Amino acid sequence: MILQAFVAPIPAFLITGANGVVFGLVGGTIISWSGAMLGAAGTFYLARSLGMGFVQRWFQKNNSIIVKVQEISTEHGMKVILIGRLIPFISFDFLSYAAGLSNIRFLDFLIATGIGMLPGTVLYVFLGDHIFTLSRYSDSLTILITVGIGIYIIYHFMKKNRIKG
Repeated sequence: MILQAFVAPIPAFLITGANGVVFGLVGGTIISWSGAMLGAAGTFYLARSLGMGFVQRWFQKNNSIIVKVQEISTEHGMKVILIGRLIPFISFDFLSYAAGLSNIRFLDFLIATGIGMLPGTVLYVFLGDHIFTLSRYSDSLTILITVGIGIYIIYHFMKKNRIKG
């Protein structure tokens, strides 16, 4: 998990699922979560220590981008990291590197990362742990996923209409 954060040759969810197969739900969750936390901390510090000078030179002509990112990270950094960790298609490693280049405090980054990645970690470890028995639950999983998507659509429809109205 730690090496994956720096090199990223394999998607982390595959390693997390494999941890579930090998170590079970509890052990796989502990190993995956701990390894991902160490990897996130390492990439954060790598970006923080080596990257800011490069970014400032890169955006030298348009310093307003850096200023805006710093303002957002100072005011809402923890929320951005938490939400980013909860959304599965946002690159875990990219978010860690980007956070290292922002003004977010390291402790805020760690707290948001730890909380935000826990649901996905447990899910992938669970799937790995139950990979050979999931077929008997396929009907229940299909219903659960369909209901979840339906709730998501209804929520966003109601939210959209509330904002416009």
